[in-house]
Amino acid sequence: MRTLALSKRQRRFAVISVCLVLLISGGYAARRPLLASPAVYLRIEDPLRPADLIAVMPSEWQGVEYGIELYKKGYAPRLMLIGGYPFKLIAQDGESFRVVKMDWELVARGIALQAGVPDDAILTRGGSSTYEQARQFLELAEASNLKTVIIVTDDVHPRRISWSVAKFPASSQLDLIYSPIAHSIYLPQEQYFYNRWWQSEVGAEKVFSEYVKLGYYLAFGSR
Repeated sequence: MRTLALSKRQRRFAVISVCLVLLISGGYAARRPLLASPAVYLRIEDPLRPADLIAVMPSEWQGVEYGIELYKKGYAPRLMLIGGYPFKLIAQDGESFRVVKMDWELVARGIALQAGVPDDAILTRGGSSTYEQARQFLELAEASNLKTVIIVTDDVHPRRISWSVAKFPASSQLDLIYSPIAHSIYLPQEQYFYNRWWQSEVGAEKVFSEYVKLGYYLAFGSR
């Protein structure tokens, strides 16, 4: 039987070809984790357990709803709703509609009251930045000697919150539990999955926007 001997150049070409095939195959297999990694870094989720306070950081009405859900399940005796910008609501006037802006704290408290949360269990605060919002619940935690706080926010906000919280010495005494809003709270057109964020316009917009804000924090500080 005759065997064909490969020249040195042919053997080198075969080795390179095999390596390229393996590299491409490995890259294809790992493409999803690599694409998901930017959003995975932003998201922090801890196992839920009982706490002294549920602090809802600004995340539109979905965060308020999820905070109420956790309160009703008995995770904490108090619910802190920390607002930033006004709610945009649609109001009907006869046959016409118009956009109405209302105070975040007022609307959030109203939603919680209508859901059955007692008035004395609701705390509302305002803050124009993540840093100011973090300061709000940390000051309360320190004054009330709280030990554990559940932070409710969206999928992309936890990392920036953690950076802001770390700037306050009081945070070292607190056990913080990050709990991103459950996807079931969102309307279908608002939903996206952080591990497939690039597949939807909503997900891409949120992730890119958050990295711009993180870059600003690194360049100019969180204040």
